[in-house]
Amino acid sequence: MRKLLLIVFLFVFGNLTAWSQDHYDPRKAPTSEELFLKQGNPSRAIASPGQKYLVLDASPAIGGFHRYRFFPGDNIKFRMRNETIKFNETISSVSDSSFTIGILNEAVNRVDYQEILLKDVRLMKVSRNIPFISQAAPLLPLAGLIFIGADFFNKGMDNKRFTTDASSFIIGGSMMVAGYVCYRLTFSSLKINNRNKLKVLETY
Repeated sequence: MRKLLLIVFLFVFGNLTAWSQDHYDPRKAPTSEELFLKQGNPSRAIASPGQKYLVLDASPAIGGFHRYRFFPGDNIKFRMRNETIKFNETISSVSDSSFTIGILNEAVNRVDYQEILLKDVRLMKVSRNIPFISQAAPLLPLAGLIFIGADFFNKGMDNKRFTTDASSFIIGGSMMVAGYVCYRLTFSSLKINNRNKLKVLETY
C-alpha cells in the first residue's frame, strides 16, 4: 500500500514539477501589466482611455471573490434567460448596458452581429488558472484510477491478484474527489444574481 501511494505521489508531483519547469523561465518573467493583458484572447481590443469592457464580479460558494474581465475580442460563454442555447462567441463591442457578439453565418459566409442586454444574461461559464490546482484537476482522478488499478492487478497481502479492499477504494476515491474539487475551482458556471454581478466598466 505504501509503495503504491509513493508511486502515485511521484506521478502527480512529477507532472506538476515538469509543467512548472516547462512554463517558467526567470529571464522571461512577464510584468504585472503583461500578465493582465495575457488573460484573454490575443485579439482583445485594449485601446485608449474610455474603452468599455465587461466585468463579472463573482463570489461563488467555493473559491472566494474573483473579478473576470472581458474585452472586445475576447471569447465569452453564456446562456440567456428563457433560452437553452449555449453561446460561445467573440465580443465585438461593449456599450453601457449591453455587448455585441459576432456570429459566423456559414450559409452566406459572413459574420452577423447580435446585441445582448446585460439583464438578459442568465449564466456565464468562466475559467481561471490557479497554479498547481488547475494542473491537478486532470491528474488526480487519473492517479486515483491508477492506484485502484495497481492494487487490483498486483498481489496484495493475501498474495492474490485481481482483488482489492475498501482502503484502496477510499484512497483512490479521495483522489478523484480532490480532482473534482480542483476542476470546480478552475471551471465555473455562475448564475448572474446578487452574488455574481455582470456590469460594464471603462478604462481610464
